[in-house]
Amino acid sequence: MKLTARLAAMAITTFAMMSVTSDGLHAQAMAGRDLGRNRVSVDYYKAPPGRQDEWLALYKKYHRPIMDFQIQKGVTLSSTLYAPKSHAPGMPWDFVIINVSPPEADTPKLGMTRAEVIRKLFPDIEDYVKGERQRWALTVNHWDEELVELDVTKEPLSVYYPLDVPSKKK
Repeated sequence: MKLTARLAAMAITTFAMMSVTSDGLHAQAMAGRDLGRNRVSVDYYKAPPGRQDEWLALYKKYHRPIMDFQIQKGVTLSSTLYAPKSHAPGMPWDFVIINVSPPEADTPKLGMTRAEVIRKLFPDIEDYVKGERQRWALTVNHWDEELVELDVTKEPLSVYYPLDVPSKKK
């Protein structure tokens, strides 16, 4: 009994330490450097070997229409799907999707929730859920990154100094 409690305490402590430190390890103090700049997100997907085309078909049918809707409404400026040009051992991804959105302050509001968008685009919600379940069942690994464009003309060129709010055009 003591061993079980001890192992549980060690696991909880380890998890807590990872939770507290992992964000700090990846942070580069970028807060405040993206004012007035387009937002870029990079989404990585890994599919099981030989099932990439099946994943792509599901993406095209069930997720791409949502992105196209957001592009049509101006919430997203572009969404581009990429695959690697060559093979490498241990390649951690099969597809990369780069999304560009306008600056937060300039992003139009959809006036509807994501759930409402999905129901609008996919009236047969059971088919949508089945397709998305299958797409995610084929997703072996996935992660998203948000990028902050650095303006090399700004002084100092730094990830630590925040930028001031750009002045509004009159």
